[in-house]
Amino acid sequence: MGVATDKKRVVAICGSGGVGKTTLCEDILFKTKKITRKGSTDKGNTTMDFDSEEIDRKISLQLAVGYTEWKKHFIYLIDTPGYHNFIADALCGIKASDAAVMLIDIKDGPEAQNERLLDEIRKENKPAIFFLNGIDKEDINFQNTIQSIKDSLTPKAFLLQLPILKDAKVVGYVDIIQKKAFSFEDNKEMELPAEIADELEERYMELVEEVSTYDDELMEKYLEGEELDKDTVVKTLKEAVKSGGFYPVILGSGLKGYGTEQLLDEIVDLLPSPENMFEEPAGLVFKTYNDPQMGKISLVRVYSGSLKADTSYYNVNKDQEERLGTINLMLGKSLSKVEEATTGDIFAVAKLKITQTGDTIANKGSEVKCEFVKMPLPYISAAIYGASKGDEEKIGAAISKIIEADPSLSFTRNDETGEFILTGMGKLHLETVVSRLKKKYGVEAQLKTPKVAYKETIKGKTSSHGRYKKQTGGHGQFGDCVIEIEPLPRGKGFEFEDLIVGGAIPKQFIPSVEKGIKNAMEQGFLAGYPMIDIKIKLVDGKYHPVDSSDLAFQMAGSIAFKEGVAKCKPVLLEPIVEMEVYVPDEVMGDVIGDLNSRRGRVLGMEPYEDKKGYQRIRALVPEAEILEYAPSLRSLTAGRGFFKYQFSTYEEVPPQIAEKIIEESKQEEDKK
Repeated sequence: MGVATDKKRVVAICGSGGVGKTTLCEDILFKTKKITRKGSTDKGNTTMDFDSEEIDRKISLQLAVGYTEWKKHFIYLIDTPGYHNFIADALCGIKASDAAVMLIDIKDGPEAQNERLLDEIRKENKPAIFFLNGIDKEDINFQNTIQSIKDSLTPKAFLLQLPILKDAKVVGYVDIIQKKAFSFEDNKEMELPAEIADELEERYMELVEEVSTYDDELMEKYLEGEELDKDTVVKTLKEAVKSGGFYPVILGSGLKGYGTEQLLDEIVDLLPSPENMFEEPAGLVFKTYNDPQMGKISLVRVYSGSLKADTSYYNVNKDQEERLGTINLMLGKSLSKVEEATTGDIFAVAKLKITQTGDTIANKGSEVKCEFVKMPLPYISAAIYGASKGDEEKIGAAISKIIEADPSLSFTRNDETGEFILTGMGKLHLETVVSRLKKKYGVEAQLKTPKVAYKETIKGKTSSHGRYKKQTGGHGQFGDCVIEIEPLPRGKGFEFEDLIVGGAIPKQFIPSVEKGIKNAMEQGFLAGYPMIDIKIKLVDGKYHPVDSSDLAFQMAGSIAFKEGVAKCKPVLLEPIVEMEVYVPDEVMGDVIGDLNSRRGRVLGMEPYEDKKGYQRIRALVPEAEILEYAPSLRSLTAGRGFFKYQFSTYEEVPPQIAEKIIEESKQEEDKK
């Protein structure tokens, strides 16, 4: 592309949902003349939100890439979704960037999503600037917001600007280091208000004190009371920011266009340029768009060297060759052809055959592999049904294309219930998939609460006789067997023991009896659920040399089992899952209370070593009680809690609940 690496910046624009990230990107592109008009999310005409689903919902659902130029620097902007449901793309955007600009609403302050994203930024060892958006709003409590950032995000957040108020409205800002005032409207210097002088000096000294901790010589001068050179302060500030130990805070409004130029200045001055990660060419596919109209488009971040158009490379993950055709810079959905991309560049390439999100492209024989994002734990599952048989057949193929663009989704079949299960990050996430299926693939689908894979078993033992006798015009049907039924320990499944002696039942018909019993077990006794943990002993029987058959002994076995089970105290079983719930210390009691209300048994709790101020709660909970647990946990923890679970065992359903399940099952059967 002809731009020196040290003149490039790759920045993820991130933050919680609805805070104005796309609007800020739009203002940046407009101010730098990359677009001729400034769109809005309300009108659905912004550069970065180009997907039809985003336009309809007026929120970002996927990351988008744009680029611009500022003061002889080439800046890539990765606009990321803010809502938790679509966090996977936000994480992918952070992975592909070298730094982040995190938006925080100046009125609402930081939210749970800011914490989650900052955790990822730190994990990736990347610097960040905090942009307090909405400075034009009325009744803002600026000091409260700053303190909230320090308390909930990082104490290393420090202001570079102070707001100037007039009639309770912000009209400008003071540059704390330069000690100069500027108007937000025209960005021209204005008179420094006298009433701000004391706070300015206090903030300046606070800033200098913090910055000096990153340089021994500067610290020594500060402690000795020497006047510190501003250039030295700025130089050390840059080093502190790039090290990830200092988070500058600046003010603005993407909607009004306030502070955009200052943000661009800080991106150029404070954030790092790309560095060669390897000694040979390598790029990471960090996003895939899959659209019936656009086709498959892959976004690649070049981490080292040069990748050229119309050239064959090597997919390290798949151990196969992949040819890059035309490569393009991407501005929203607009493509601009380029011949070559070098370190720090992001390009789009269409119709890759084997390459998927997370794959590394390099030279043939290369062992270079770019580390990719670990997808977040899914929160919610739903059964997905087609509106018609034809739709059901198309669902799998269409969803596979959607998953290629969104690897945080999963699509599986529950062999126990026969349902197809769609799993994702939240209800909105799954609803968006259904909407995409209809709009883009012409497939009608609906979501339902997944069925619980209940089982049935017995608590008693008995002996039972089954006879099947049927006489028609020719050969009849005859089978006769005596079985003993008893329970097995939980998890042992099914055992069949042949105790026939003296040929009471010929050997070829023994498997027939077993097959008939198994078929009866699949149909259940109480509510139609499969029966488990049962032992059968085949102890006696009779046969007819002409009329006995495979079918007759299957029927005899089934009859004996059904009649015997009724005498063995049949009960309903439910799946129990072992959960790990991660929550902030202050809401641990509420979460435990909620788990108890779901018939959960808490096994223990301990501090969560990966996140300070969090507890890990372990509990056994009936699966039926957590099918819609995700929204409840988010509500209890203000969006900060998360969980995972796995199947543990089956346990008996309490009688009053079992009665309800059995009744519902009978009603369902009557409808058929």
